[in-house]
Amino acid sequence: MIRAMRNPKRTYSGCPVLSDNDIARYLATGELSGSPAYLEVPPGKVIRQRGFWLKPGARMHHTATLFLISTDVYAMNEDDHAELRNQIYCYRSPKSNTAYLGSIEKVTADQRALVPLMPGLHEPLLIEGSDLVYVGRVIASI
Repeated sequence: MIRAMRNPKRTYSGCPVLSDNDIARYLATGELSGSPAYLEVPPGKVIRQRGFWLKPGARMHHTATLFLISTDVYAMNEDDHAELRNQIYCYRSPKSNTAYLGSIEKVTADQRALVPLMPGLHEPLLIEGSDLVYVGRVIASI
């Protein structure tokens, strides 16, 4: 079965580069502070709704420094190798105004944890019952 998803009228050719502090306002109202830089969305990736490049305040990965976050449905950027690697998710804490990136692991039947990309960066963060808010999924990085 071949699945094609196209949306040429709403695909952005570039997304703003945001810091942890800019995410909430951008997702809520679309407002951007100052005049942020924009970077192109890589070929083969699609941002239909709202997406952005995250430049986190703390180092999240051993080589990547910018992460393209998509708030679209997962199927928009599926590839043939998705089942071979962990998906990377972005959550944010409104209390600390910090973005967190990591993979999801099931702790118990009712509890999941966000595990950091770099070992030792921080303890896994429990998602249910915490102040973490889902932002989106990482679909590219540089």
